[in-house]
Amino acid sequence: MSFLCLIQCGYIGLRFLRYKASPWLTLAIAPIKLLTSSKAQRTYEQIRYMQAISRINFVSVYELLNDLLW
Repeated sequence: MSFLCLIQCGYIGLRFLRYKASPWLTLAIAPIKLLTSSKAQRTYEQIRYMQAISRINFVSVYELLNDLLW
């Protein structure tokens, strides 16, 4: 029974990690797709890129950078 709980906890952890990393992955992939797409697909990729930027909490990123510098 504990092995099943361990699998479920691992699954929840992976889902949480994917949720947190999703905007960063989109920011890495969308510009490449943007260069290779055309017309309607290009507009879709631009929207996807802007949504990914809006989902990132840049205040926490700046705090992390500040802690690393000082």
